[in-house]
Amino acid sequence: MLNPRSAAPWPEWEVPLGYLTPHGADAIRQMGAYLRANMAADGLMSATGCPDAEAIYLYSDTDERNIMSSFHTFAGFEPECAPRSIHTVPPKTARDPLFSPFPAITAPSAEATAADRRAYMGEELSTYGSLKSNPEIAELARILAPDPQHPAAKPVTAESVPLSVAPTLIEDIFLEYIDAKPMDQVGWGRVDAAALHRLMAVHAKGFALHARPPLAARSHGSNLMAHMLTTLEQATGNTSVPGAIGPNSARVVYISGHDTNLFNIAGLLHLNWTAEGIANDTPPDSHLVFELWQNLRSKQYSVRLLYRAQTFEQLRSAEALTAKNNPIEVELVAPGCTKAGPCPFAAFDKATHGLIDPAFTMPEMPSLQVTPANF
Repeated sequence: MLNPRSAAPWPEWEVPLGYLTPHGADAIRQMGAYLRANMAADGLMSATGCPDAEAIYLYSDTDERNIMSSFHTFAGFEPECAPRSIHTVPPKTARDPLFSPFPAITAPSAEATAADRRAYMGEELSTYGSLKSNPEIAELARILAPDPQHPAAKPVTAESVPLSVAPTLIEDIFLEYIDAKPMDQVGWGRVDAAALHRLMAVHAKGFALHARPPLAARSHGSNLMAHMLTTLEQATGNTSVPGAIGPNSARVVYISGHDTNLFNIAGLLHLNWTAEGIANDTPPDSHLVFELWQNLRSKQYSVRLLYRAQTFEQLRSAEALTAKNNPIEVELVAPGCTKAGPCPFAAFDKATHGLIDPAFTMPEMPSLQVTPANF
């Protein structure tokens, strides 16, 4: 599908489509090690050893890269310990409705979706997605086919809305870079880090058009967010709550979804961040973090929301993440509050309930199984 867009064939990968690469596994383990050290520094968990079986709950979509991302994150988090159970829907289930709610939940009409995107853009798609509005696409076109005598079969600039095509092409070049391919294999040797940052801003803009508009965010994100909110509510009490992800004994609930899920949740909750000069991007191994804290004197709960991600260079090098070489961490303004930082849980809970659309939720969790990490 990509080759017609470039003058030369795209490089082959050593794993099938949608699989985690060996280098990706190395980089993700570094984040797991950082998370453990970060929690230990906050006094939430010991720095070494194996936490109790029910202290950590792993929930994943069924794609190989999701399951193996969970596995390698916690191989870094608790390197001395046996692999943890990873919970997924059974493999014969069409889709997990927390990550892909349709068709289990009725989708909005095509007309409503189109109107939602027009309102989000504030202009026509032909203008919002044009080459004039996105001049970086001309740079992408030169990377794909630098010699006018040997053009691509389907030039990206020939599209009426090139922004609808460009993000996928940019993402593949980005994956070449962060997978530590030799630079002569990254965009055929025509891309450096600076160019990549310019292109990734376009990638994020194009992706946001499909996942962050209000109706798109509500319809795709409400079910997952509803279960995440129930999980936080469960953690404030001493009993299990139907619809929560994992048992009430869990101190860490790790959900391995997709960049689309991050965009949906961010759009639903009106969360925004800038990292490496790019607004609201979601590179591999980026997290939306919901921390629940209790004041030991007042017994009141608060939440703290973070965007956390490795830099492009950290992903490419798979270097150790430490307090001095930490990943990007941006504090976010939680719904119900007006500034970043601790937010009363009661305010967050009420505001988030008001943002979730019940028309796009399913109260019960789907039936789950334990999936071996080496499936």
